[in-house]
Amino acid sequence: MSCVRPDEIPWGADAATVNARVASAYASVHDDLVRYLRAVVGREVADDVASQVWVEVVSGAGAFRGDEAAFRRWVFATARRRALDHRRRWWQRSVVLRPPGAYELDQPWVDTPGDDDAAAVARIMQLPAAQAEVVLLRILGGFSAEEVAQITGRSPGSVRVIQHRALRALARELRGRDGSGDL
Repeated sequence: MSCVRPDEIPWGADAATVNARVASAYASVHDDLVRYLRAVVGREVADDVASQVWVEVVSGAGAFRGDEAAFRRWVFATARRRALDHRRRWWQRSVVLRPPGAYELDQPWVDTPGDDDAAAVARIMQLPAAQAEVVLLRILGGFSAEEVAQITGRSPGSVRVIQHRALRALARELRGRDGSGDL
């Protein structure tokens, strides 16, 4: 069976067409989705949360209208909601603020794997929650500020301000760590 390119199938088509579209979209989105979820909920449960996301996506795919970029935003918005639900349930059962293993990645999330990748994610996760979320969606999700705004329910201007503050805080930390003023 050959892989059908996602842009070759119109959304809102018959069930077989929708299934082919979802399968193709799954192949193009899943790795980034799991990396995002590993950073947000921890590697131990990321696959379970991703499964919940895909169940919801498949359930609603027939009614979805939009292009591939809108579909990707919809999948990540669904993932964000499932991650928030998971964290709420987890926090209700525990005193600890973060689940064990959260914010650690066992796969590289940039092209060149290394210790710097895990260190970068660890630094990002030390930011306030809104800043960490925006930076992760921009980096791991590859979304624009406008797309992150749609996913998180914020305005694009708010996303840009949050991102600016996050990057400024990371830059301050880097300057303080290596003692130089260069970034």
